[in-house]
Amino acid sequence: MSIDLAPERRPFVFAACVAAIFTAAVESTIVATAMPTITSELGGFSLLGWVFAAYLLTQAVTIPIYGRLADLYGRKRILFIGLGIFMLGSLLCGLAPNMLALVIARGVQGIGAGAILPISFTIVGDAYPARERVKVQPYLAGIFAGSSIIGPVLGAFIVENFDWALIFWFNIPIGILAIVMLSTFLREHPRPVEHTIDTFGALTLTLAISSLLLALLQADQLGWWVLPLLAASGALAYLFVNLERRSIEPLLSPILWRNRIILNSIVSSFLIGSALMGMTAFLPTFLQGVMGQSVSTAGLTLVVLSFCWPLSSTISARIMLRTTYRVTAFIGCSFLTVGALIFSIMAGTPESFRLAALGGWWPMVGAVFFGFGMGFTNSTQHIAMQEASGAKSRGAATSGFAFMRMVGAAFGTAVLGGVLNLSLTFRLPDIEEPVQILMDPANSAAFTTQQLHDLGLGVGDALDNVFWAMLVFALLGFLVARNTPAIKPGNLAPDENPAH
Repeated sequence: MSIDLAPERRPFVFAACVAAIFTAAVESTIVATAMPTITSELGGFSLLGWVFAAYLLTQAVTIPIYGRLADLYGRKRILFIGLGIFMLGSLLCGLAPNMLALVIARGVQGIGAGAILPISFTIVGDAYPARERVKVQPYLAGIFAGSSIIGPVLGAFIVENFDWALIFWFNIPIGILAIVMLSTFLREHPRPVEHTIDTFGALTLTLAISSLLLALLQADQLGWWVLPLLAASGALAYLFVNLERRSIEPLLSPILWRNRIILNSIVSSFLIGSALMGMTAFLPTFLQGVMGQSVSTAGLTLVVLSFCWPLSSTISARIMLRTTYRVTAFIGCSFLTVGALIFSIMAGTPESFRLAALGGWWPMVGAVFFGFGMGFTNSTQHIAMQEASGAKSRGAATSGFAFMRMVGAAFGTAVLGGVLNLSLTFRLPDIEEPVQILMDPANSAAFTTQQLHDLGLGVGDALDNVFWAMLVFALLGFLVARNTPAIKPGNLAPDENPAH
């Protein structure tokens, strides 16, 4: 693959890639603060988890496929296809008449997003020589930090002042701008590289995970049908493993499972991705629906998380150089556990104490701990994984690390969403759409003050169970941290497999 790009055109290509990356990166956070409002209008709160899981799962599975298609047919062409699908999904999200339609549209968005992130990064890598590439990479990393901070605030602002559909539609002009700029300033000459596309493997993996997510998220409605779904998921997972063993270019590199340190890192990535969704997907509902806080407060709480994450990553790197990988992994797990414990206790306190003493401050304190935990654990495992993989396998290991974090987020959403749905069914068996009643004045007007009070307590108890389940994910991180090498960065040889 060669690119015909004069130096004066590079800033325009870079700006176009930044715009493309921003559209996909911000979509993970901007939706979080808006979802309580959206569910109050559309109903279907039991499908809340699917709004996040559908986007994460389709994005994760399509990333490795798009990478190989880009080598075959050219980066720009495949990126345009991904942006087109993503913008179509965004349009459909804003037009969704109900939650099921929104979930399907989010899946379409995820299919497009799978192309946007990796190919945009690759185009920047192709466009700049090595020396200049080092200078622009921090700006690309900053897009993720910036989108994480901007997303919740922007989502809260749009929901409070405009129609919620704009949280999806604002992406469309940005995507069009990126396409126009790349069409104008980027010229590439594809040199096809031989690849085999593991389409059947990707389909099998998607069906296996989707069956598992369906069983977990809708267990309260499916009853005994959960068992055949779990059996189907297990059979499909077994089929996927066998397909991968025989595949010339497997979807997930074999190095992910052969090296203990890399395996430990991706398991950690899976767990912290699962725990994170307790905050992203369900905390805004607790703050707005149960505690009566504003959308802005929910957005600010997520901003605190997003700010502390990169800050703690920087701090953890300095501590890691003076101690070991294991020390920073344990510090991160401790922060995660304390953060999850704060949310669990906060949701489980009596209502009078919760409102008078906790107010809107304790959620932010919990967000600080959780953000620091995410920064420490993610940085530790990411750096250890890259050092253990060596230069030849680093790309495959890094891709697998990101893939497992997305799948972990989808799995965590399913588990936590399943806990919430089962808890609501048990606690409020005769009430349909209790969260919609609490959030929508038109629905709540038909209920007495005492009924709404009891309804809020029931929803609060259900969300308390979600936060305790989030705490379990954090505690499992401690078990994984035990296998993190007690070695300083720079002293770990590739393919080393230390026992301690």
